[in-house]
Amino acid sequence: MISGKTVAILHYSYPPVIGGVEFIIKGHAEILAKNGCRIKIITAKGETRHKSIQIDLISEIGSGWPENKVVAEELKQGIVSERFQRLRRIVYPKIKHSLEGVNICLIHNVMTMHFNLALTSVLDEIIDELHHKIRFYLWCHDATLMNPDYDVGDPRQYPWSLLRKFNQNATYIAISQWRKKQLSELFGVSENPIRVIPNGIDIKSFLRISDPVWKMACEKRIFDDDLVMLFPSRIVKRKNYELAIKITKELATSGKKCKLLITAPSDPHNPTSKKYYRYLHDLVEKMELKDNVLFISDLRNKYGLEIGYRELQDLYRISDLLLITSSQEGFGIPLLEAAAMKLPIVCGDIPPLSEIAKDKALLFKLDDDPSHIARQIIESLNIQPTYLMFRRAVSKFSWEAIYQNYLKDLLS
Repeated sequence: MISGKTVAILHYSYPPVIGGVEFIIKGHAEILAKNGCRIKIITAKGETRHKSIQIDLISEIGSGWPENKVVAEELKQGIVSERFQRLRRIVYPKIKHSLEGVNICLIHNVMTMHFNLALTSVLDEIIDELHHKIRFYLWCHDATLMNPDYDVGDPRQYPWSLLRKFNQNATYIAISQWRKKQLSELFGVSENPIRVIPNGIDIKSFLRISDPVWKMACEKRIFDDDLVMLFPSRIVKRKNYELAIKITKELATSGKKCKLLITAPSDPHNPTSKKYYRYLHDLVEKMELKDNVLFISDLRNKYGLEIGYRELQDLYRISDLLLITSSQEGFGIPLLEAAAMKLPIVCGDIPPLSEIAKDKALLFKLDDDPSHIARQIIESLNIQPTYLMFRRAVSKFSWEAIYQNYLKDLLS
């Protein structure tokens, strides 16, 4: 945890202003705040309720500031007027004041975009002045001079020339390898000094996962697994959980980081159910699968889990497949739930499961060897782009992953 660091993030606007860059900045701000940083957003428009994020509003740095619009039209005609200089004189002390006490400053897009060239000019000067005290990282999502759709002035003339200037006193960040290549060509430098940090996604918010399920998933490192299987059902012997546990063992033995989520508690009014529940726990202990098989009901008090309809949906969302090993069923509602979630289904070839699924699920015989079933699961998933892309998105592009893989090192 980077405790005590103050990080400024600067852009023309911040949410609730809607925009791709704005959402990325919000992601940066919140994941850094979560990991102990004090965050100061320097922007023309925006607001937050986050207690660790401060907003410093400077109206003149926005792209829509009235004086800036007039200046922008003059600059397109090659006129660097007194208006431009006056806007610089207004912005300069306000930015300097906002940067007091800041250790690190992330500047998004301003140094390669033309939406407020007075601000770009001021920041270029401030970076040269303060780089010994503040580390500056220049995030380049886009670049005006790489986009033929923009109506720009002469890129050889100041201040347009700043958009192709490589400032040695800052570190440049590209959001992809392709952008890195483009930037190196724009600046006329090698690719080596330009770092790549991809954009991220707020998985929790996007999938609308509840706080209890999210906390459980993070602490149990579910998003670090290669494979997460869900078995939502009651604790009765005909569910044949033993086979699911043995399949999990074979998957783990094959080298897969995997988890089996079993949702239901034992029936407190049914001694047979309670006995079977204890037996399953003993089997998990014996097979050394305590980290692989999670009885969700055991975690209810710790995380405040209710396992109602909402949280059951959350469990589907964080899982990679539905696994049903029942020896008998009357119908098979979980198959329909998984189908609604577009989740792959692996289940025993028994009526009525085979009747519901037809050829749209991976069916196995109950007397198949667990290792054979495990191999079938791996082979089936390895040809499913949706599963592979979900795993990639979670492991590489969630904000938690972006922090661990990039920001933590960048800000240390």
